[in-house]
Amino acid sequence: MTFQPFDKIPAFDKSGVDSMMKSVSLVSKTNQTAGLEMADFAKQSFELGTATMKKLAEAKSPQVAMEIQAEFMKASYERMVAQAKLVGGLYSELAKEIGKPLQELTKTNLPVAS
Repeated sequence: MTFQPFDKIPAFDKSGVDSMMKSVSLVSKTNQTAGLEMADFAKQSFELGTATMKKLAEAKSPQVAMEIQAEFMKASYERMVAQAKLVGGLYSELAKEIGKPLQELTKTNLPVAS
């Protein structure tokens, strides 16, 4: 039995393979961008935590220490929310891009099996 290359098969439509490869590429790029963003977030978190620990070590009273901790928690929460929005936006855009071929496919009124 001999196999023919896909592009030599008479009724083969390469657009499906091209679409799949584009989707794989988009997923890869999005994951890479998200990974870089998360690494940057982790680095900034470490730096913020280190700076806060230094401030706490220099605190003159429990009241000042509580204020430093409150500032740290507020800043950490705001950064976490911003990071979640950023990464969520990346994957939301990815889903829209990957879904475009499916949207086009649904517009073509394909016959439905009974």
